[in-house]
Amino acid sequence: MRALHAEPAPPRISVAWRMAAAYAMVFVLVVGTYAAAIHHGRQQELRALRAEQQKIATELQQVKSIADDAQPVVVLENGDTHVIVDLKRETQSIYY
Repeated sequence: MRALHAEPAPPRISVAWRMAAAYAMVFVLVVGTYAAAIHHGRQQELRALRAEQQKIATELQQVKSIADDAQPVVVLENGDTHVIVDLKRETQSIYY
């Protein structure tokens, strides 16, 4: 009677399947870590490029404001003689 009511033994998982599962988990961890490292590196590159773009845009605005504020001048050259004429003040010329 005892043999009829006894619970069946759980099926044994072979060592090969356990090792395969362990290797699969390690593989997933390594691939995940590698993918995260690549993603992090690309994010850093993008941040650096955005910062550089912002810096260049700021410098461009500064150059544009300087160009807008510049006095219109004409440089006349004749051999070694150079004359700089300020178009707003025609009476004052600089020779060099």
